[in-house]
Amino acid sequence: MRATPPPSDHDFDRLSRAIHLLGDALGRVISNLEGEEVLSVEEEIRSLAKASRAGETSASDSLAEAVGRLSAPLAYEIAMAFTSYFELVNLAEEDYRIHLLRSRRRRQLESGAFPRTSIEAAFVELKTKGVEPEEIQRIVDKLQITLVVTAHPTEAKRRTILEKLSRLARLLREQEEGAPAQRADWSATLEREIASLWLTDRNRTERPQVLDEVRTGLWFFDSTLWEVLPDLQAEMERSLSRHYPTVRPPQHWISFGSWIGGDRDGHPSVTFEVTAESLVLHRRLALAKIADTLNRLSRFLTISTRRDPSASHLLDQFSQREHRILDRSHLALRYPNEPYRLLLAALGEEVLEARDRTLPSALLDFFSPLPEPDLTLGSLSREFDSIAETLGKGCAPLLADGDLLRLRRELNTFGLHTAPLDLRQHSRVHEETLDELLPLLGRVESYTHLGEAERQAVLSSLLQRPPPSDLRTLWERCRGAGHDVLGALFTVSRARALYGKECMGAYVISMTRELSDVLEVLLLCRIAQVDLAIAPLVETLDDLAAAPAILRNLFTHPAYRLHLEQQGNEQIVMLGYSDSNKDCGYLAASWALYKAQDAIIEVCHQHGVIPALFHGRGGTIARGGGPAAQAILAQPCGLIEGKVRITEQGEVLSTRYHDPDIAFRILQQISYGALVGTHASRAPSPIPARWVDAMDEIAAQSVLFYHGLIREDPDFLQFWREATPIDELRQLNLGSRPAVRSRIDSLEELRAIPWVFSWIQSRFVLPAWYGMGALASFCERSSEALGLLREMYEEWPFFRTTLDNAQQSLAKADMSIAARYASLVRDSEIRERVFSKIRAEYDRSVSSVLAISQVATLLDREPVLQRSIRLRNPYVDPLNYIQVEMIRRLRSLEAGHDEEEHALRRVIQLTVNGISAGLRNTG
Repeated sequence: MRATPPPSDHDFDRLSRAIHLLGDALGRVISNLEGEEVLSVEEEIRSLAKASRAGETSASDSLAEAVGRLSAPLAYEIAMAFTSYFELVNLAEEDYRIHLLRSRRRRQLESGAFPRTSIEAAFVELKTKGVEPEEIQRIVDKLQITLVVTAHPTEAKRRTILEKLSRLARLLREQEEGAPAQRADWSATLEREIASLWLTDRNRTERPQVLDEVRTGLWFFDSTLWEVLPDLQAEMERSLSRHYPTVRPPQHWISFGSWIGGDRDGHPSVTFEVTAESLVLHRRLALAKIADTLNRLSRFLTISTRRDPSASHLLDQFSQREHRILDRSHLALRYPNEPYRLLLAALGEEVLEARDRTLPSALLDFFSPLPEPDLTLGSLSREFDSIAETLGKGCAPLLADGDLLRLRRELNTFGLHTAPLDLRQHSRVHEETLDELLPLLGRVESYTHLGEAERQAVLSSLLQRPPPSDLRTLWERCRGAGHDVLGALFTVSRARALYGKECMGAYVISMTRELSDVLEVLLLCRIAQVDLAIAPLVETLDDLAAAPAILRNLFTHPAYRLHLEQQGNEQIVMLGYSDSNKDCGYLAASWALYKAQDAIIEVCHQHGVIPALFHGRGGTIARGGGPAAQAILAQPCGLIEGKVRITEQGEVLSTRYHDPDIAFRILQQISYGALVGTHASRAPSPIPARWVDAMDEIAAQSVLFYHGLIREDPDFLQFWREATPIDELRQLNLGSRPAVRSRIDSLEELRAIPWVFSWIQSRFVLPAWYGMGALASFCERSSEALGLLREMYEEWPFFRTTLDNAQQSLAKADMSIAARYASLVRDSEIRERVFSKIRAEYDRSVSSVLAISQVATLLDREPVLQRSIRLRNPYVDPLNYIQVEMIRRLRSLEAGHDEEEHALRRVIQLTVNGISAGLRNTG
């Protein structure tokens, strides 16, 4: 067995050909639709950008002058040219990646090779280390990977654009596979598709609604994940049979959840009615997919009892449902001797009828009697098991595999609900809810004014009492926060009763800071008579440090301990990568998260609790992003129980899960990390004390640097608002969620995602590296310090991953472009002082990272990424120059110039899309 080799020169030629082909076609489209003038100006600007990047000192000024001469309409066309170019380049790169993945899988089948960081690679690696089958059985039995889909307020692509790019991708694949020989008009078709893309608005005319985002999230399940996850189960079974044939394969070890429609933290549009609609959409999709497969199977399994009498007893099962079939197609009269066909068709009709009966009204009629569920996951699973068992005993047991086995895997993976829905709410809202509820229950007034000890006493007392009996009156008397909080819990309670417990995930508490924050939710669930897993979310530096003490008190609280027993003694703890980064900077946040995990695991084990860490990662490095397998393996011992939950933010859905081959590869990498990491967590290598001491010192210094700029400089927020497009970004119709929880002038109230997005657009990329100058300070204290950090980089996965991810951010940052944005700051003293501080920290960060990793330039160990950034920069730069120029004009406009303002905003919105496509990052 061997891992697949790296790509060949021939593979790279394929990518180069595709980029040139698409670029040339785009040029012809621009010339035909807009005329030679637009193409000529675009070429002039591109040439100046390339010359600037090549080091010609006057080229950047010439580029700024050329952009300054553009009218808003012409600037829009030039921005469209560069935006379209990046969309097509990204398409070519995805086509290239898919080609490599398919080639490798073919070689795997032909020669027994396997991809690196795959499920099979994990078992080969563990086998090489001498891990026995008994240990592998323990690992796979524990394994539980949950990927939680979220909406994203900086997702720049419209679904219309995604669909157009999908059609172009199919055309590109046809060209590479030789199909154009049968299509003489292939080139013309390509240009028509590009022309359609060119003439389509990149920006939404109105802000999407929450249910639009729910449907978009479900689109990935419908188009890709429903196919891919059963394939991943098959890969798990195949890999085990090859390397550990005595190990029983796990079931339901990887799954998806969702926050879309349940995440109401700072999002007033996510009402309990929206949550009900979301639950219905999830269930209806699953039932439609299952019914479709059943109908296909019924047309395939046409085995006659005349040829194989072993299935005759299935006719009895069908006769109980015969009325469902006769009314529609008279199948029983046509095929009386084909029991599989009849039974599967009847089951398909039952599933469709259940889908049609799945309506929000059933979930919102809170206080009416619950009907008996007529279709459950257990009953359907038993039917499929019976059919498979009958086939196995008959004349053709091989028919139990194939589509029937796939259907059983689908049902086991997705159930009847596609993905369980989590609820999330800010702890402050729960306090406001109890402020409203407690007087109605005859308890204290002004709950929010109580101290922590008093709150705990009130909550503990109420948790010992039975819940109130007249819930209808209690809910109807609520007029504020309690109306939606209780409404959401009532909705969830009915959904679990009607659809099964698998339709719901956890209740996540944002900004958990005290024991009372968790007890409040426990009490609210008790009042609503629903038992949900409760997941505290710790996000800031102080909260991460306080988490172990909060958990220790939780685990010894009688009411919560009873709740834990009902949850199988499993505790989910969510770690917030985004807000921790915003709070204390990338380096300090990374270390705080690392230490918090270690402490949380220890507290859980001390109290006999099974920990399940929930990593609230984003797509960017500043929000915990980076290669999936490396991120998992760089953690301390968080996988010791084999359980991991990770958010899949909306910004990455369109790059990771829109294509089956790419989705399969991403999930393979995550699976590899979880399998290898679970084994490593059982006996983690002790971290040398000198490494821990060094990181403590560096992180403390990093916080001082970060806070010195972000919190202590009184003019920093003004610099940020003027030197980045944050105010312009807030005007875009990117997502349904507001950019702030309440007010913009508070950094705490600003959401981490637009915070990161604004810095990426302006090429500062500040949240992903600022404070790393602390590494340089550490090295300056002694001659041995640099050697110690190099030792840590070579031998400690956490430290190496932290620095390697920072290299990506530092490479995408560009201080010369950032200086253009800084010029937007009106006060020259603030501009020069703050920017010089940022520039100095950037230089120190780069020099220290290079010295520690012992490379000459950033990303020397990642040549493909390094080359991609270098080649993209001359095409991203013009978009940055145009964005700065349009922002400058917009901010200098006087009131009353509505038409000009609209034209400028239109250009700025387009550059946001283009820069995102060029850097392959949003927030």
